[in-house]
Parts: sequence; structure tokens; C-alpha cells
Amino acid sequence: MSSFKEQVEECTECGECNLVCPVCAVDDRVIFGPEHKIKLLAKIEANGQLSQEEIDSIYLCTRCGVCNDVCPVDIDIYNIVQYERSLLAKQGREPDKTKHITNNILTKYNPKGLDNEERESMWVTDDLEFSDDSSLGYMAGCWVAFKNPHIAQDTVRLLNTSGVKPRLIPDERCCGLFVIDNGHLEEARDYAKSYTDYLESLGIKRLLVSCPSCYNVLNNLYPGLYRKPKYEVVHAIAYFKELYDAGKLDFNNMGEKVMIKDACPMKDHYDMARELLDAAGYSVFDPFDKKGFCCGAPAGVKPNYPEISNAIGKYSLDKRGDATSVVTYCPFCMHHFDGVREAYDIETPIEDIASLLWRAMKK
Repeated sequence: MSSFKEQVEECTECGECNLVCPVCAVDDRVIFGPEHKIKLLAKIEANGQLSQEEIDSIYLCTRCGVCNDVCPVDIDIYNIVQYERSLLAKQGREPDKTKHITNNILTKYNPKGLDNEERESMWVTDDLEFSDDSSLGYMAGCWVAFKNPHIAQDTVRLLNTSGVKPRLIPDERCCGLFVIDNGHLEEARDYAKSYTDYLESLGIKRLLVSCPSCYNVLNNLYPGLYRKPKYEVVHAIAYFKELYDAGKLDFNNMGEKVMIKDACPMKDHYDMARELLDAAGYSVFDPFDKKGFCCGAPAGVKPNYPEISNAIGKYSLDKRGDATSVVTYCPFCMHHFDGVREAYDIETPIEDIASLLWRAMKK
């Protein structure tokens, strides 16, 4: 594979990456487009002087990856931006908030720096059934446990109704995507090894996750940082589909129209999500036609550039039409969209697919 420098030199300036970038959809400053981000590589490698807008350009990227999907000469924009961030961090030029969140994850095991020992108590209720002997572990994720506990609760209710009692992860921690996205790869390697070894020590065969970022990191990124784990990582969407196909989930016909907001890392799950919603009688429409459009929050965009982040979120929600709700299967999307709703006085609720399916269950 050619070097990043060689790849940048192959850019034909066709502008295809800019056309699909969520940042470019709400801000027309050329400097913030993916094409311009990669052209800053030589200056960053040389530790050259950068304007504030040039630094902002590198961090105004949600790392959704759609730019890679459309580049006609296969430039790895996604990883070039990560590399540029790694250099800026070593040069002491990354945003203070990025540094703070990274430190929270590495030392307190969650982005907000909360007491991680309280994670389980934030969502586990007496009506939920678990088994320490189960080969299926359940990892709720930071933005579920600390922000949207009902997602984990409805997920476990669906499992319990199907006769499944998962095992809790006693020392659950953040997957560390933020650390990886911002180029702190040495720290991420140690983190991946520590968490993989711990999860394997529990003896689980499968690890069920509600968060697409957790799925992507543990399933696809940890093997590159450390090694392939001895357990299988499965997202809740896929597990719900398994239960439905086995006849263990039986839904009423809800007859509601919902707009679906797909999760960036989950392209291979798009159809499964629609099949489940269809089975429960939801009429699903997708204004992005499975092409994906990031919510605008990940990789530090939300804390560092809240106005642009919110504008990207609004861009999506403005396409909801007469939907009774917007459904997602990404807890971080849900967290972000709830803030966007508040900022712009949008009444349409945001719901996780687990909650829609639980509501539709024949009980």
C-alpha cells in the first residue's frame, strides 16, 4: 500500500469526498472539506505553523468514513486524518477537550470521568434476570449505562422474554473509540490488550453489545491493536434477528411510521434493522437511502464544535417528515439527537430499536 504522502499526491481534486461529508453539508468553508484536510499532511508532518482554522479542519471530522467510500482513487482519508491527529497530539496541539476526554477514558474508563463503579447500578433493575453461568456476556456501553439506561433494560427484557439470561460484565469499561479516533494508538494498544484479556477471563463465548462503536472497536479494531478475541462480538440488532428467526420474539402490528437513522459502522446490519421493524408493523423510511449520514457528534466534534455538530444533527432530523419518531440503534446518536431536539425545539422523539421492539412485543 502506498504511503499517506503518496496517496495525497494522487488526489484529483474531484470533490466527491466534500459532497458526502456531513461537515460540508452545513458549513461551506472549503478548508473544512476532506480534500483540504489531507492536503495539510505535509505541513503537519513538518510541525509547521498552522492557523486555528487549519487545526479545526483536522478535528472537524466525525470519522464516519463516507469519504473513503466515494474516493475514486482510493485515498485512505479516514486514516490520514487519524494520523494527522496523532501528530498534532505529539506536538501538543490537540484541543484541550480532546485531551481531557482521552484522559478520562484511559484513567476512569468512561468519557465523562464519572465513577465507573456505579455503571451497573445506573441501569440494572430488579425485574431483569441475569446468570453468572451464561456464555453470553452483555456490555451496555457508556452512553447507555450513563445516559440512556432504558436501552439496556429493554434489551435485557427482550432477551429474558426469549428465555435468555445474559451475564453482566462486572468491570465494564469504555471501548476506547475516542482514544483511537484521536490518534492515541500506543495508549489504545495497551487498553485493547487489558480489556480483551479481562473479557476473556470471564469465559464468555459471545459478547452482546448495544453500541455500534463498541461493536466496531471490539470486533474490527482491537484485533489490529492487539489480537482477535476468543469470544464473538455481536450487536443487539443481529441477536434480536436471531431470536426472531428462531420464533422467540412475537410482535404486534404497531402501524407507526418511523424514520430510521442508521449507525455509521453498521452497514452490514442495515437490512436486519429494517426487517425487524417491518416484522413489528413499523413503516420505515430512510431519507438517506442506506447511504449513511453521520449524526455529527463522534470523534470529538460534539464537545469541540457544538454549533456545527448540532447543525449536522438538525440536517438529519429536518428530514423526518410526518414520522411519529426517529429510530436509531446507536446510543451516541440518540444522546446527540436529544440535545439537538432541545436546541431547536423539535418535538419528534428519538427512540432506540430495542425500545420499539419491546413495546411491540406480545406480552
